[in-house]
Amino acid sequence: MFKGHESQQELPVAFRGYDRDATDEAIAKLEKRHARERDDLNRQIESLVQEVESHRLRATAVADALVTAQKMAMDLRTKAEADIEELRRDVEKEREALVEEGAAIKAEARQEATEIVREARIRADRLIDELVSVLEEYQRDTDEFVSGTREQLNSLVSDLLGRIPGSAPDLASTPDESDVPDDAEPEAPAAGIVAA
Repeated sequence: MFKGHESQQELPVAFRGYDRDATDEAIAKLEKRHARERDDLNRQIESLVQEVESHRLRATAVADALVTAQKMAMDLRTKAEADIEELRRDVEKEREALVEEGAAIKAEARQEATEIVREARIRADRLIDELVSVLEEYQRDTDEFVSGTREQLNSLVSDLLGRIPGSAPDLASTPDESDVPDDAEPEAPAAGIVAA
């Protein structure tokens, strides 16, 4: 009996072993089926490679956007600090001009300047935090998707290598014993064919 990947086929026995024509026909059928499976897996791998590349480009775009957002945040902070400094100078000039009008006006001007500075800082910090948070979340989602796709691609490649007759397993990508389920049965070796 000749064992295929998914089916078993009785081969007629001839005078000095298996019938050569029937055996050659069975092998040819197996080779055609394996070629179809290999082509299907190659198409899936190609699709996944394109998808991974697309997500890699997105991840790069997200990283660039994060850098841009951080630069914008720094620019906003610098501008806010410059505006604050300018306001502070204006308030100081006004305070000096109003010294003669009394301590009440001076205290009110100082309080107003402090409030403006505080609100400007709060707004700048809130905007920075929101931008960075959104971009970091998108970066995490993209990284998780790329990682999952990479694992799926590795699985398809391993499956393809396992289906190709005579291919040597890649020791670097062989799963650990801990990855193999306890109830998994080892594959039976292909039966040898007796030459006529």
